[in-house]
Amino acid sequence: MKKTLTVALTSAMALSMFSSVAFGKSSSDYTDLSQLDTATKAKFDAMISAGIVDGITETTFGLKSQMNRAQFAKVAALLLKLPVNAGLRVSSYTDVSTYDQANGYALPYIEALKTAGITEGTSEWTYSPAAQVTKQELAAFFIRILGKEAQAEALTLTDGSVSDWAKGYVALATSLKILPESVGAFEGLQPATRELLVTGAYETKQQYVPDKVSLIGAQAIGASTVKVWVNDTVDTKKATFMLSKGSMSVPVTATWSDDHKWATLVSASPLSEGDYTVEISGIDSSSVLRKDVNFRVQKEQVTELKFVNPSDTIANSASASIKVKALNQYGEVASVEASAFTATVAGAAPTDISKDEWGNLVIIADVKATNAAQLNDFIPVTVYLKNQNLNVSRSFKVGNAPILSVIEPNKLTYSNGKTRFLNVGETATITLNLYDQYGNPVTKKQWDNGEVTTKTLLPDINPDNPHLEVVKAGASLSASDLFDTNGIARLEVKLTAKPEQATTHQITIYSENAYATVSVDIN
Repeated sequence: MKKTLTVALTSAMALSMFSSVAFGKSSSDYTDLSQLDTATKAKFDAMISAGIVDGITETTFGLKSQMNRAQFAKVAALLLKLPVNAGLRVSSYTDVSTYDQANGYALPYIEALKTAGITEGTSEWTYSPAAQVTKQELAAFFIRILGKEAQAEALTLTDGSVSDWAKGYVALATSLKILPESVGAFEGLQPATRELLVTGAYETKQQYVPDKVSLIGAQAIGASTVKVWVNDTVDTKKATFMLSKGSMSVPVTATWSDDHKWATLVSASPLSEGDYTVEISGIDSSSVLRKDVNFRVQKEQVTELKFVNPSDTIANSASASIKVKALNQYGEVASVEASAFTATVAGAAPTDISKDEWGNLVIIADVKATNAAQLNDFIPVTVYLKNQNLNVSRSFKVGNAPILSVIEPNKLTYSNGKTRFLNVGETATITLNLYDQYGNPVTKKQWDNGEVTTKTLLPDINPDNPHLEVVKAGASLSASDLFDTNGIARLEVKLTAKPEQATTHQITIYSENAYATVSVDIN
């Protein structure tokens, strides 16, 4: 049960949430609150007017009714000031739906808690909105709002009606009078009532230190990316984050959202599986209530394989390219090495499996060896993830020999590391993406084997400049001239003399069937 209230349930409740904002209701509107004493009515009025709680009917509050997980989700999300998408209609949990007349209202609040990494479902796919919240779970929630977990962990109880993990929370919650002390057993596993929820939240509010920053949640949203939420805006010019796994620090780059309510932390490499801590620093410690939050990272897993060739036709080539995208559980291109995959092309092993700069698997296949009839026969291709029951298959039509049909400039890099030519002798490298008539990559091997019918690349510089030289081009362009050792096509431009003034030149690269244009700057 402890996992239903994770360690991430931390402080974020602000006094403004309990201000006397008129929502048109008060305790006097509910018949079952009429007998409350004046002090208790004031607590209910504060919670009702702030919109944190409301009745179960127009005239009945449900004072002694048991609180369920749907009701808890709404109160928790509002207390923690989480961003709630009120228009959300689809849940990530199969048992949460707007068609649920009793608990459907809680869908956006449940999703807000999940997005912030604050609470978990009862399983991967279920939240159990109608299930009850126990008294000891409620005690833990309020203590975490106050950021007093450390104090709670130092306490204990002899009360056998409270689970071991919750004894410190219950002991502190009752000593702080957040929850009422019991004459006998606390009965921690008993369902919490709506009355206990309201009075406990109000008492927690009284002890909350306003205007203090707290981390309220963290969650891995990518293999190398963590999202961290704060309860209020902070000075992002001063605030810094430290990510750690046990005693090991993990260097990250932080980027804040426009509203400064959350930040994404990106590490240089995928995070390994385990428990992590995010800590905020760089701001006045006296303004921080909760400086760290814990979360767990799962090992990156490949969950989907899909072909990304633009058509179902591949060239009749001894080095045809077939591309497959391997996606992880976050929907990203997985960082798994190419050696983790195998494939068959028409029942035979491919020539090579590698990865391109975008992380796609590139399968080089000898289509000619299949003796398939051009523009008539199909060849089956299957890609497997080794040691896992995951594969994808597709049949490709065999086309004609590859023709260089599309040239796309990819990257422009100056040898000086700047964004323009500065001195004589410097070069600019233009990497190119080359595609055949079927939209598939033209490879170095195809060029080298003489399979590509167009092998002339002619540059045109505009305005004309005799001091800009394309190092190698033309009809005599060899594979080693055009492709680097990694098989990436590129042209090199060299500055042979300094112009009198700064200029920009358009370099257009022509083949018989395609062209591409890129700009270079001279200072």
